[in-house]
Amino acid sequence: MTLRLGTRGSRLALKQSRLVADRLRALGVPVELVTIVADGDVRAPDAPIGEGIFVTALERALANGEIDLAVHSAKDLPLDEDPRTMIVAYPERADPRDALVTRGRGISLEHLPRGARVGTDSPRRAGFVRFLRPDLEVISLHGNVDTRLQRLDSGHADALVLAAAGLDRLGFGQRIAERLQPDAMPPAPGQGALAVQVRRDDTEVASILADLDDPDIRGAVVAERALLKAMGGGCRAPVGAVAVRSGSGFELVAGAVTPDGHARHLIRRSVDGEVARMASGAAEELNRLVPIRARALLDTRPDLDGRLRAAVEELGFRHVHVPTIAIAAAPGHRDLERARAALGVYEWVVVTSRRGVEALLGEGAKVAAHTRWAAVGNSTAEALRRHGIEVACVPAAATSAAIPAAMAERGSLKGKRVLLARADAADPALPRRLAELGAKVDDVVAYSTSTAPSGSRRALASALEDPQLEALVFASGSAVKGLVELAGGGADALRRMKVITIGPKTSDAARHHGFVVTKESDTRDSAGLAAALRSALDDEVERWVESQLRLPA
Repeated sequence: MTLRLGTRGSRLALKQSRLVADRLRALGVPVELVTIVADGDVRAPDAPIGEGIFVTALERALANGEIDLAVHSAKDLPLDEDPRTMIVAYPERADPRDALVTRGRGISLEHLPRGARVGTDSPRRAGFVRFLRPDLEVISLHGNVDTRLQRLDSGHADALVLAAAGLDRLGFGQRIAERLQPDAMPPAPGQGALAVQVRRDDTEVASILADLDDPDIRGAVVAERALLKAMGGGCRAPVGAVAVRSGSGFELVAGAVTPDGHARHLIRRSVDGEVARMASGAAEELNRLVPIRARALLDTRPDLDGRLRAAVEELGFRHVHVPTIAIAAAPGHRDLERARAALGVYEWVVVTSRRGVEALLGEGAKVAAHTRWAAVGNSTAEALRRHGIEVACVPAAATSAAIPAAMAERGSLKGKRVLLARADAADPALPRRLAELGAKVDDVVAYSTSTAPSGSRRALASALEDPQLEALVFASGSAVKGLVELAGGGADALRRMKVITIGPKTSDAARHHGFVVTKESDTRDSAGLAAALRSALDDEVERWVESQLRLPA
């Protein structure tokens, strides 16, 4: 069987593909090269480079059976490849570093003249150059290696920053003025490594190619790209990482930089088995110190919460707030006003949210010393304490269903007068259960909710245009319903995102509307939502690492 090896038509791509073809021929496997035109090869000369622009055409040809394998530069691979394909071998790696190429006499980055023009098509390289030499002019310069060298020599730039591996493979190593060290400019994850891709169901070709896989290269590339995965970036993210063998594991040097070069942070980590944990921890540090915020999270709650915003930004997300429900005072106010004026007659007051607290304890409310207070969740309890109220009951499970039993543990409710202040859309099971335990319940609507506020339509439309939007936060079933109503036909795109909910009932509502719940908060507050998001990201990185390290049988 002659294997059809798919390759782009650029001189570097052909050189790299021939390296793999020669390795296969040495094993006695016949190979023919099939040139595929990649999306990146037909773009306008100065058009921006998108995620997977040099990969997707080869993946399509592979998945459709037009070729049997494809060779890629590992650094160009999207983190989430076509599910019909898999990387079966990392056969070799050249110098992973970036290189400075100058016009005429070779000088280092440090000694380039002030104002020199440095060409690159990489936000990562641009950011590190600007950080190291803010006095230089970084210009956008696209094209393959040959084209960029020609543009350098014709005076478009005074210097270029390119991958050393590509220059070496094309015989341009003598043009390198300086190989930039990773602790100054960490290279793109996977840079210099080749990746061989096959169809996932083609076990025959996979078994042939498995002999080309170098475990050290695979381990290093997976560690580097795991960090990128944990950062939420793609191959265009301003994040660099390189891992080198150290004893039984690897040592990783990595860093992130803002494209304008104003902020940079470098880290060094040992990698010995716990790749996903290392990546998640390193990413959290980098995201906290370098505000890249490549990904976005949509918060559907009615109020802007600074605590959740700060927490998700530390995880590398931009916090996008689009309220999908609106909160208003209870219609008429009469029942609420009577309850507020007569708080002293109640032996228990139950509040299910901090909005209920604020509605109930407004102007004219008089709190009696003998009245005991029960709160659903820590945030509700904190709201009561800010009013000087001692909270007698906060059930361990932050749900309204847990309140009656928790109150009963503190004494019989038979004959006790209980005021329940809650939303108009709340579950009627709570007052019913309190009544079953013998309480005399006054069920008062403290505030009302409405879904899909018209003022949010434009904000949601804008959020849906963001290609980096990847997570949603729901704190109520009403918020889920409101988002679906606001999104209309765009709801299907939202259903493919990570979904973080504040509790079981919200999760049930999300599933009812077609969402897949990624994680559920352990507590009904911002800290719980942030922890659930962090856990979801950790799980995702761990699954990704396992998939990348698992070779076909």
